[in-house]
Amino acid sequence: MKLSRLVALLTLLAFLVVFGEGAYVLRWITVLIFGIALSIILFGWELGLPPIELGTSQSRNMKRDEVKTLTSLIGKAKSGKTARKIIADMIVDIYATVSDDYGATYQKLRSEPNKPMRLVMGDGNFLDNLERAIELVEADINED
Repeated sequence: MKLSRLVALLTLLAFLVVFGEGAYVLRWITVLIFGIALSIILFGWELGLPPIELGTSQSRNMKRDEVKTLTSLIGKAKSGKTARKIIADMIVDIYATVSDDYGATYQKLRSEPNKPMRLVMGDGNFLDNLERAIELVEADINED
């Protein structure tokens, strides 16, 4: 829902309650709630915060797309060297993210590949090698 529609809807609801109901307390409670909601909406819009999407499955679709992309990448890595390099870069990124010094770890692993990277880049059954590499990465991360 766009900002203008949301503000118009809240304004309409507030006017219906304020003028439709005769209770004085209910009118003021409605005005206060509307003012708080409007200020949150407008401050969020002014600050450039992402809108709250209610009832949409956009994030779920993004996760599905990521899973499909990763699945196709693993399928291509069975026969291609480029996809294996991309997966090896993901392993380097995992180690670098977990370490204290991202840049130094990244450079070190790019120049001197560790065992999980050698497994991924090596020949043989790719899926078995990938599974062993993931187990090694998991063991290294849990060790720290």
